[in-house]
Amino acid sequence: MKRIIAYKDYYKAFYESLSQDEKDKVDRVLVLMHSQSRMPTHYIKPLQDGIYELRISVRDKELRILFIYDGNVLVVLFNCFVKKRRKTPKAEIEKAVKLKKMYYEEKKR
Repeated sequence: MKRIIAYKDYYKAFYESLSQDEKDKVDRVLVLMHSQSRMPTHYIKPLQDGIYELRISVRDKELRILFIYDGNVLVVLFNCFVKKRRKTPKAEIEKAVKLKKMYYEEKKR
């Protein structure tokens, strides 16, 4: 079982902006992620520098939650967004890379 934490308030702000149907789907996927040792490959896509994209489709929306694994039991949720284009926006990936760096710097203290 993986422990899932949200770094800072990025995930919380995103989650609160969702409709109830979208929240329900995100909850189901996170429960699956928490309880399964291997996630179906259509849910997770590696991006760069140890950053992964959790891919959630709800009706006509594509929700994305960027995260890292910290060791083998911890998943840290970073920035989240509704995907509007084919490719993940470079700015979102860069933001996740910065958040990852901040996370590890704070963890050292």
